[in-house]
Amino acid sequence: MKKKFNSIEEVRIQIDKIDEEILNLIFKRQDLVIEAVKHKTKEQIIDEVRIKYIINKLRKKSELKAISPELIEKIWRLMISNFIEFEKENFDKIHKQPD
Repeated sequence: MKKKFNSIEEVRIQIDKIDEEILNLIFKRQDLVIEAVKHKTKEQIIDEVRIKYIINKLRKKSELKAISPELIEKIWRLMISNFIEFEKENFDKIHKQPD
């Protein structure tokens, strides 16, 4: 996206649009996390093998897109960590919901 902008405001407008898209994707991801929790036991909330797979896959993809793999790993580890906390905090409530 090598676009010329005439002002910082124009850049910020585009960033705000992307932030909205990211927020919508996180909302969708949360819905899927809730669905995944329905199929887990409490012991399965943290899956180190899955986490390693996700991080390795995204690091490789980030390199192809010329994005810092370290940055992507930090962002995803933070997101995964927070979704793990979300799962722990909501596990009992999610399991009480009818399908």
